[in-house]
Amino acid sequence: MNSIITEAVQLLQQNQPQKAEALLSPYYYSNLDNSQFLHFYALAKSQSGQHSVGVDLLKKAIELQPRISEYHHNLAAIYRQLGEFQLSEDHYLTAIRLKPDYAEAYFNYSATRKFTPDDPVIEMIEQQAARDDLSDEDRCFLGFAGGKIFNDLKDYDKAFFYYELGNQSRKVQFDIQKHRQGIDQVIEVFSAETIRELSQHGLQTDLPVFIIGMPRTGTTLVEQILSSHPEVHGAGELSDISSIAATMPRYTPGQTPYPECIRQLPVNAFSGFGKAYLQRLRNFNQSASRVINKMPGNYLYLGLIAILFPQAKVIHCSRDPLDTCLSCYFQRFRTGHDYSHDLKDLGLYYREYERLMAHWQQVLPHQPYELAYADLVQNQEAISRELVECIGVDWDDQCLDFHANQRPVTTASNWQVRRPMNRSGLERWKNYNQHLDGLRQVLAGEEN
Repeated sequence: MNSIITEAVQLLQQNQPQKAEALLSPYYYSNLDNSQFLHFYALAKSQSGQHSVGVDLLKKAIELQPRISEYHHNLAAIYRQLGEFQLSEDHYLTAIRLKPDYAEAYFNYSATRKFTPDDPVIEMIEQQAARDDLSDEDRCFLGFAGGKIFNDLKDYDKAFFYYELGNQSRKVQFDIQKHRQGIDQVIEVFSAETIRELSQHGLQTDLPVFIIGMPRTGTTLVEQILSSHPEVHGAGELSDISSIAATMPRYTPGQTPYPECIRQLPVNAFSGFGKAYLQRLRNFNQSASRVINKMPGNYLYLGLIAILFPQAKVIHCSRDPLDTCLSCYFQRFRTGHDYSHDLKDLGLYYREYERLMAHWQQVLPHQPYELAYADLVQNQEAISRELVECIGVDWDDQCLDFHANQRPVTTASNWQVRRPMNRSGLERWKNYNQHLDGLRQVLAGEEN
C-alpha cells in the first residue's frame, strides 16, 4: 500500500489529481481504517473538483488520527475554496496548535480573514520568523503571512519588510533577456496575415471564453461575475492552451519549437487541437453555452487562440501598473512566476507584457474586450452588463450578486470574491510609495 500512496502523492505533485484518484479508488474499501490513505484520496478527490467528497474523507481521517496537523491544514484548505471561512479558520488554528512551527499553516491562515492588533497569532508568527534555523521555504511562508497581517493592520513599512523577507527567501532567477527573446519570436511569427490565413482551419464555436492579463488584475472577480450567470461555467485557470503550444512541435517534420512550428503544422492539426480543448471544456459542464478559462498568462497565446477559435471571446483585464506589480510582489505564487520576487524584474516583465498586448491590438482580427479594474469597481452594474453582452448571453441579475455564488474558487482571490464589490484595491500603491522609486523608474523605461 505504501508504494501506491507514494505514486499517488507524486501524481498530485505533478498536478494530475484524476490519475491519482483512479490509482487509489480500487483500494478505498480495504483502507477505511487507514488515515494516510484517506488523506491522500481526499486530496485527489478535492483537486479533481469533488470538494465535498474530499471534506468527508478528511473528516474520516481526522476521526482516526485527530492529532495530525497536516490533516486539519488540508481540510481547512478545502473549506477555504468552498467559502466556508469560519470552518477553515478553525482547522488552520488546530493545525497550528498541534504544530506551532507549521509555517505553511500560518501563511494560509493569514489569507482567511482581516486581522486586528490583539490577535495572538501575530506574536507567534513574529517569533517563528525571527528564528535563525528556518528553511528558505518556511521563511518564505512566514514572510508572506506577516506581510498580509501587517497590511491589514495598516503598518505598511512593517508589511513591506515581511513581504521582502518572503520574496528574498525564494532562490529563483528571472532571465529577462530570454523572456524578451520569447516575446520577439511570438511577435515575429504571429502576423495579421498568418493569423487570418490559419484561422480558416480553426473551429467556429463561441463556447470558449478567455480572461487574460497580468495576474492580480481582477481576473477571478470577472470570472465570478460571469459564472454567476446560469448559462456560463467558470472552469478556473486551465493550462491547456500552453500545453497545446508545447505539444505542437511533435507534429512538425523537424520538431520545430513553438511558436515557429505554427507555419509547419498540417492544417488539420488546428481543428484537432481545438476539438480536444472543447472536449476538455465539456468535461467541466455538458450544458453551459460558455465555459471560461481564466488563466491570465494566456495573453502570451492570443494569436494561437485566434487561430484555434476565431469566434472565441477574450476579456483583457488591466489595472494600474504600480498596483499590478505591487500585488504580484505581495502574492506568493506557487510556480511559474519567477519575475515576481524582485520589483525591478516585475517592472521589466510588465513592460514586455505591454509590448505584446500592443502587438495583439495591431494583428488580431477581433480585439479583446478591455476591462479596467477601476472601472468595474466604480461602475459595477454598467461594466457587468457590458461583460455579459460581450460573451453573447442575455443579462441575468445574478451577475450582480457574484459574492453569493457558491462555486469553489481555487485562486488566491477566493476570500475577496465572496464579498460585495469594494474599492480597497484601488491606488493601493500609495501606502507603499516610499518603497517604489525603483519600480516607478523601470515602468517609465528609465532602466533596462
